[in-house]
Amino acid sequence: MPPSFLNMTCGQEGGVVFLTARAGRTTLNGLRVLDKHGVIGVIDYPRLALSSSFRASAVVICDIERMTPDYESRVIGIVRKWRDQPAPPAILNEPPRPLRRYELLKKLHKLGVNQKDICRLDDPDAVEKVGFPCFIRDEAGHHLTPDHPRLLHSRDELQTEIDRLEETGVPRFGKIVVEFEDTRDDTGMYCKLAYYKAADALIPAHSFWNPEWFVKYPKPGLVAERPDLVEREREFVITSPHETEIARIFDVAGIDYGRIDYGIRPDGGLHIFEINTNPNHSHPGSIAPERQPHINPVQERIVQALERLVEQNPCTRLAWPRDELLYRLRRQL
Repeated sequence: MPPSFLNMTCGQEGGVVFLTARAGRTTLNGLRVLDKHGVIGVIDYPRLALSSSFRASAVVICDIERMTPDYESRVIGIVRKWRDQPAPPAILNEPPRPLRRYELLKKLHKLGVNQKDICRLDDPDAVEKVGFPCFIRDEAGHHLTPDHPRLLHSRDELQTEIDRLEETGVPRFGKIVVEFEDTRDDTGMYCKLAYYKAADALIPAHSFWNPEWFVKYPKPGLVAERPDLVEREREFVITSPHETEIARIFDVAGIDYGRIDYGIRPDGGLHIFEINTNPNHSHPGSIAPERQPHINPVQERIVQALERLVEQNPCTRLAWPRDELLYRLRRQL
């Protein structure tokens, strides 16, 4: 047997195959624990250089925001050839339809969904255009500090942060300036809500509270301290209160698989933070015991949606260009 790092797929080939960035190939590990029928397969894009084909009933194109425009064009051409096959697979997040983070947030602002705007850091007028408070982040989803972005309250602070980034060798290209929206609720904490979309399934994911404005996870220990918040999260997951609005936003984004993160403005409207096309799925055993009765079924519903894709679509062998390795080597020069 070849060593594990040479395996073509992480998981099964022939069901729903997720194509991911190399750094994102482990995000589905939590789901794979629940994948009793072996429908989930994962191939990271660099690994496609090891094989010229794979089998799938459905393909999920992930990490589009990490692709260069040139590589996205390459994927578009490949996927269109799959579409021309006599029995094509289902293809989720088929480029160029999905909007990247900047395009999505800009469009949502123009539509009036988000009241706060966004601009590119390499825009010469960025410092003059943006409203405050604001923060800088990488458009592809990475943050510029170990914990979270700095919240900037004035043009002087923004310019100082830009100067600091340039001094440390961080280019402006690929960075965005995001106007801050206050999403504190009646708890006095910031609340981040989320839904998963998996093909035709729209599934409430979680509610996270944190005193810190940049909410990635709940405050440590909060679940044990606040059973009332566990109950509020359970009610959110069961009642799916924002399903109509969230479905519309996924349609605007052109995204068939991913997780949308959002908060509630003081006026009650939704404020969308992002849609991640390769969201992380927690291992069922890592979820706090108080949350497991309502959160584990969320993950199970995603697996069930993927199983339906396999049932509804033929398993097809899909070709990938044999020059993948050469393509990547040329672009390293």
